[in-house]
Amino acid sequence: MKKKFLVATHGKLASGFQNSLTILAGRGADLVVVDAYLTNEDYTPIISDFINSINADEQGIIFTDLYGGSVNQTAVTELMRNKKEQIFVISNSNLAIILSLVLTSESEIFTQKSVNEAINDCQVRLVSTQLPEEEALF
Repeated sequence: MKKKFLVATHGKLASGFQNSLTILAGRGADLVVVDAYLTNEDYTPIISDFINSINADEQGIIFTDLYGGSVNQTAVTELMRNKKEQIFVISNSNLAIILSLVLTSESEIFTQKSVNEAINDCQVRLVSTQLPEEEALF
C-alpha cells in the first residue's frame, strides 16, 4: 500500500527532519514539508492538499511538532474536515518516529495499533550529561 508523509512544524524543524532523513536513509524526498510561520503565508492549503491527495487505496501520516500547537490544530482540523480514516496525525514527533514509519515496508498496512506501537518504540528518554568536577578526576 502506498504511503505518503507530511511533516509540519513551527520554523525550520520540518526541513531539518527532511535533511536528516536524506542523510541517514536517502528518503528525505519522501516527505512533504511545511515550515510554518517563516513568512505570513498561510500553510493550511499545503496540509489540505496533502490530505486531499491521499486516495482510498493509500495511507498518510502527518507528523507535527507540538501536541495542541497551532500547526497540530490545523492538521487535525483539516483531517476532520476531510474525514479520511487512513491518515494518522502524530504530534510531538521526533526523528526516530519519522525514520521508523517512513522506512516501513510498502506491504505493511498502518493500523492504529501499529502506529501506537511505533510511537511507543520511538519514545525517547531525555538524558543530561555532565562532566565530573575536577576534584573527582584525580
